[in-house]
Amino acid sequence: MVAVAGSIQQKPGWIISRGQDLVWFQGSVIAGLALLALFLSLPELNSSNYSAGHAAVLVLLLWGVFIDGTHVWATYARTYFAPDEQSKAGLPGSLAWGLLLVGPAIALVDYATLNPGPSILGHAGLLFRLFLAFAYMWAFYHLVRQHYGFMCLYRRKAGEYEGRLDTWLLWGGSIYPYLRFTLSDGYLKSGLPHPVPVEWFEQARTALDVGFAAFLLVWLAFWIKRQRTRPTQWGPKHMLLFIVLGFQALVFATLENLFAITATLTIFHNFQYHRIVWQYEKGHQRVPMGNVVLYLGLGALFGLMWYGPRFMGVAIVDSDLLRNILLGLGWGVAFHHYFVDSKIWRIRRTPEVTRTLDAGAH
Repeated sequence: MVAVAGSIQQKPGWIISRGQDLVWFQGSVIAGLALLALFLSLPELNSSNYSAGHAAVLVLLLWGVFIDGTHVWATYARTYFAPDEQSKAGLPGSLAWGLLLVGPAIALVDYATLNPGPSILGHAGLLFRLFLAFAYMWAFYHLVRQHYGFMCLYRRKAGEYEGRLDTWLLWGGSIYPYLRFTLSDGYLKSGLPHPVPVEWFEQARTALDVGFAAFLLVWLAFWIKRQRTRPTQWGPKHMLLFIVLGFQALVFATLENLFAITATLTIFHNFQYHRIVWQYEKGHQRVPMGNVVLYLGLGALFGLMWYGPRFMGVAIVDSDLLRNILLGLGWGVAFHHYFVDSKIWRIRRTPEVTRTLDAGAH
C-alpha cells in the first residue's frame, strides 16, 4: 500500500502517467476521428449496396479482425488464459457461453413464425428485429459503461469518492444523441423498430431536445451549487468526459449506417482497452499470454473467425435466414464479451484489480 500511495503522489490524477494517458485513454479518440473521416469519404453503405467488394465493408472487416477482434481476445487473455486464479475471479460459469446461441435461435424462431419485413441486410420478422435493436442498445451501454469505468479510475487516483454530477453528465450526454439518432432517417433505413411512429419523429425530436436542454440547466444549477463548498478541480477525468461526449455527438450527427457508427465509436474504446489490459498484465510482471506476438496473432485469428462470417459471410450468402443466423452469432460473441467484461473490472468489488493496475504503473 505504501508503494501504491507513492505511485499516486508521483502521478497525481493520471491512471498510468500523463503521457501514457493522453496517448491511449484520451488520445485514442484520434483513431475514431480518422475512421469517421474515412467512412464519410467512402461511398454510402446501405442494405442495397452491401457487398464483399464495397470499400466500407473492407474497412469494417479490417477493423473487426485487427482491432475489435484483438480487443475481445484481450479479455480472454486477461482471464481464461491467465496463469493466476486472481485474474479469473468474477468469470461467469460455462452457461454464459450459451449467449452465442441466443441470436441464431431467435433467427430460427423468427423465420418459422413471423412474416418478414425490411431489416438490416435483408428481411426478418419483428422478433429478430427487436433482437437487433436490443443488441445495439447493449453495445452502446457497454461502451458508455467502459468510459464510466475509466472515469472511476480517475476519481480514485485523484482521491475523489463522490462524482454523481460527472456520472449524470456522462450518461445523459451519451443517451441523448443515441435517442435522437433513433428518430432519424438513418435509423429508419436500418429497418429496426423505432420508438415512435414515423409521423411523430419531428415532434419527438423537439421534445427530446427540450428535455435535454432542461437536463443541462438542472445539471448546471447543481454544479454551481457544489462550487460553493467543493470547487471543481479540473483534471484528466474531465478531459475524458468532454472528449467522449463531443465525439459521440459528432458520430451520431454525421453517420447514418449502424455498422459504421458502431465501428467508429468502438475503435476509441478498443485502444483504451488494449492499454488497460497491458497495464493489468504489467502489474503481474508479465505480458498478455506471455508473448506479445502470440497475443496479437491469436487475437487477429479470433477476429477473422468472428468478423469473417459477421461482415463478409452476410455479404456472400443470399438467404435472409442464413444472414440473420450469422448476424445473431456475431452478436452472441459480443454479448459474451460484454457479460464477462461486466464481471472482471469491478473496481469497488474487486480491490485486486486496482492494486494490480497501480503496481503496473511503477
